[in-house]
Amino acid sequence: MTPLKAIFAEIDARLAEVAGDEGSYERMPSGDPDCFPALATFDDGEEPSEHEVGTTRLDMSITVQGFVSGYGGAATHDAMIDLHAASVKALCGDVGGNLGNLVESIEIIGRRRVQIAELAKHTRLGFEQDFQIFFSTRRGDPSQAA
Repeated sequence: MTPLKAIFAEIDARLAEVAGDEGSYERMPSGDPDCFPALATFDDGEEPSEHEVGTTRLDMSITVQGFVSGYGGAATHDAMIDLHAASVKALCGDVGGNLGNLVESIEIIGRRRVQIAELAKHTRLGFEQDFQIFFSTRRGDPSQAA
């Protein structure tokens, strides 16, 4: 499995666990979720940040999006805050913050963006949070870990 596929497989497993059996998780969804709480991950691409002999260090960005069901108010807002906290802990909570030794580090970047959206004809409260992931591959061959 390529490093990138392994990283996303680990992200998928961790966020699916956060969403639980009643909720939903999808990587790169093509439509609105139909179960809540709902989490999704979007691949924002990567770029080389350093080159060393035989390796390329990559800087990848992802966005995690989460929604809870509700029309607003303290209870819905609290549920959204809890979903955000659980998502951050799932991705960054390892000792060393390295997704089970698959990456050099994963960090939150930017602020948590809150939104109210109509999904499945009901009002939902959600967030988006960006993460930055650093990992290395063999120079000239991103299908191989460094």
